[in-house]
Amino acid sequence: MRIGIITAMAEETYPILKKLGNIVAQSVISGVKVCKAEVGAHTIYLATGGVGEIRTAMTAQMLKDLFDVEVMLNFGFVGALNRNLKQGELVLAKRVCHYQFDSSAIDGTVPGQYDGKEDRYYYLDGALIDRVLLATRLPLKQVSVASGDVFVADGALKTRLREEFECDICEMELAALALVCERNCVPLISLKVVSDCADGSAPETFSAVAKRGVTRYEELLPSILAAVTGEASPLPPIRK
Repeated sequence: MRIGIITAMAEETYPILKKLGNIVAQSVISGVKVCKAEVGAHTIYLATGGVGEIRTAMTAQMLKDLFDVEVMLNFGFVGALNRNLKQGELVLAKRVCHYQFDSSAIDGTVPGQYDGKEDRYYYLDGALIDRVLLATRLPLKQVSVASGDVFVADGALKTRLREEFECDICEMELAALALVCERNCVPLISLKVVSDCADGSAPETFSAVAKRGVTRYEELLPSILAAVTGEASPLPPIRK
């Protein structure tokens, strides 16, 4: 199977790169660094696309067009909107809203709703989520994601995203990735780590957490690959 993995920043990529180990090729395509890894019978293309929706969309379409990936995985840091989420907690995205998209002035849709959609959300692959939950055997929370080209630090915006858009976390890439995957009929799974709390009570800032490399999602990579491919992963298992 050909598997695409997309992250936005080097700090999000490095733990996965270290976990994969068997890197057989590296290249830079249209400014995007792509590492090719062989894991058992499967080929993984790990791309660091850059921060933001546009660069993520370009990266995702590139992986599909050039390498014909059959599934997309996404990992990265997110900010919490839900006050029940804690710094360092791992969450699975079940749906995502591009909250900055707004054509309501001409068609009467709600902000975030794309033309042709029944509501404002893109939904990730539910069957794949179920398989990942079964494979990891962890009670990962399934969350709604607010995605846009803004690093959300304003309390009023956080409140709006939580109350109006009913989202639990916020970040800057997943809406683009979900749209590209839907258009190309490619299953998508997204595992995120909370880097800052909704109430600002986290002892470290986003920058400090990113620099320290506290991700944890790479430890679940063997289980996720097993869920995606239907085979046991040759990568080292989760550390207990």
